[in-house]
Amino acid sequence: MTAGQRALPGAALFAVTPPWQRVLTDHRHILFAALSVFVFITVVYPLLQIAGRSVIVDGVLSLANYAQVFALRRNWIAAWNSVWVSVVATVLATAIGVVSAFLVQRTDIPAKTLFRVLLVAPFAIPPLFSAMGWVQLAGPVGLLTQVWQGLTGQFEVPWNVYSAGGVVFVLAVTKYPFVFITVAASLQRMDPSLEEAARTAGVSTWRIMRDITLPLVRPAVYGGALLAFVASIDNFGIPAVLGMRAQFYVLTTRIYEALTIPNMPLATAMSMLLVALALVSMIGLRRAEGGADKYAVIAGKSVTPSVLKLGRWRWAVVVGLTLATLLITVLPLFALVLTSFTRYWGADLVWASMTLDHYVSVLSVPAARRGIVNSLFLAAAAGFVLVVTTSLISYLTVKVRYRAASWLDIAGIVPFALPGSVIGVAMILAWSNPPIGPTLYGTIWILLIAYIMRYMAFGLQTTRATLQQIHVSLEEAALTSGAGRLRVLKDITLPLLRPGMVAAWVLIFISAFNELTVSVLIWSTGAETIGVWIFIMQDSGFSGRASALAVLTLPVILVLYLLMQWLTRLEERQAERGNG
Repeated sequence: MTAGQRALPGAALFAVTPPWQRVLTDHRHILFAALSVFVFITVVYPLLQIAGRSVIVDGVLSLANYAQVFALRRNWIAAWNSVWVSVVATVLATAIGVVSAFLVQRTDIPAKTLFRVLLVAPFAIPPLFSAMGWVQLAGPVGLLTQVWQGLTGQFEVPWNVYSAGGVVFVLAVTKYPFVFITVAASLQRMDPSLEEAARTAGVSTWRIMRDITLPLVRPAVYGGALLAFVASIDNFGIPAVLGMRAQFYVLTTRIYEALTIPNMPLATAMSMLLVALALVSMIGLRRAEGGADKYAVIAGKSVTPSVLKLGRWRWAVVVGLTLATLLITVLPLFALVLTSFTRYWGADLVWASMTLDHYVSVLSVPAARRGIVNSLFLAAAAGFVLVVTTSLISYLTVKVRYRAASWLDIAGIVPFALPGSVIGVAMILAWSNPPIGPTLYGTIWILLIAYIMRYMAFGLQTTRATLQQIHVSLEEAALTSGAGRLRVLKDITLPLLRPGMVAAWVLIFISAFNELTVSVLIWSTGAETIGVWIFIMQDSGFSGRASALAVLTLPVILVLYLLMQWLTRLEERQAERGNG
C-alpha cells in the first residue's frame, strides 16, 4: 500500500465488491438457491405435471380427461360419496372432540392425564389399523358380533361395518383427535374473566357455555374441523377396507381402481377433482371462521381457566367417558391384537385357538421382511432430509428474514392441503419418464421423494414454531461481538433449535412409517412398505397375518409418539421458564 492510499473501511470495501462476488460469498444466497432447487424438484415439478397433464391430450389443451370423468355415473357417485361421507364424519368428529375437550379441560373429573392419553391415542394409530381393528371387533365374526349373538341368540346384528355407515363411523372416531387437540389447547389458554363475570351476575352455567365459552373457542373448532375434513376426504385405508367390499366407492378408491387398470388420464382428472373439493371445503370453513375474531380476548401469560363442578353428575360423566374411550381406542386395538394370535378369524376364544403361526408366517415371507426394512429406512431418511431442509428454510424466513424465502415456505405448506392420492399420481407423472434425470418410478427413491413432499409441512411448522421462541437478543449479542452469521447459526441457533428438530423428526417418522394412501399407488416389487403389505394381506383375506404385521409395528409407533409428547411438554416448560 502506497503512502497515498488509505485502507478502506469494511462498508466501503463491501460497496466496491462486485455483485456476483457478493452473491457467491453470502451464505444466505447460497442457501436460498440450494433450497429453491430442492423445493422445485420435490414439490413444484410434480404439481406442475399433474396440473398440466390433466388438461393436455395428445399435445394440445383439452378438457377430454374431465369429460371422461363426468361421463361415467360411477364417478359422480364416488365424488358425492366423498363429500357427504367427509361432511358427516367431520360433524361427528367435531361433536366428539368438542365435548371430550371440554370435559377434560374444564370440569372436575379425575384422572385427566389418563383420559388425555386415551383420547389422543387414535391420532398415533394409522387409519388402516383402525379399520382393521373395527373389522375384527364388529365384523361378521368380530368380538362384539359374537357377544351380541351369544346374548340375544340372534344371528343378525343391528350394524354392518362393511357399509357407508361403517366408513363414516370409523372416520369420525379416528379423526376427532384433530378437534380435541385444537379445542383443548384453546380452552387451556382462555381468559376466564368473562365467564367469572357472567357467573357473578347470576347467569346459568349452560348459558355461559353457549354464549361465552363456545364463541371463544369457535376458531379452534373451525380449525380442528378443517383438519378432520381434509383428513377424511384424503383417506384411503378406511374406505378401501370397509367400503370396497360393499361396492361403496369414494374418489380415493376410484383413483386407486383407475391406476390398476391402468387409466392415467382418468386418474389425473379425478385427482384434480379431489383437489378442488379439498380447496372448496377449506375456503368455506375459512369464510365461516372469518367473523370469529370479534370473540377474541387478550389474556396474560398466567391463565388458570375456571373448572366446572359437576356435582352429582361427576361419576356418571366419568363412567360415560370411560366407556367411550374403551370403545373408541382400547377395544379395536385389543381385537386387532387378539386376531393376530387366533388360528382363524372367528374362531372360538379359547386357549386352543391361540397360536403364533401368523407371526411366523409374516416374518418368513421375504417381501414382508423387506417391507419392514424399507419402511424403517424411508421414514428415517425422510425425517432426516426434511428436518435439515425445513430447519434451513425456517431459518431464512424467521431469523434472516430473507424475503424471497417466503415462497419456499408457501410451497412447502401446499402439499399438506393436497390429498395423498393426488401426490401419488403426481409422483407417477413426474418420475416415470422425466425430461432430465433418472426414471425413479419402480424404485424405492420415488417413495422417498413422495414422503418428503407429503410431510414437508410438518417439518416447517415445527421448526418455525421453535425458532420463533428463540429470542433475537442472543443472536444479536453474538453478532455484536464479531461472530459471523454462520458461527451464530452453528453455535447458538442450531443447539437451541435441536429439541424442535427432534420433535419434527419423530412426527415425520410416525406419519411416514405406516403411510398407505401414497404408497399403495407407487410401490413396486422390491420397494414394498409395511402399510402396503398390511393392506394387501387384509384385502386378500389373510386377516391374521395382516393383524400380526400391524401389531409388530405398534410398539415403534407408540414409543415414538410418547417421545414426541415428552419433547412437546419439555419445550413448553422451557418456554415458560424463558418467559418467566
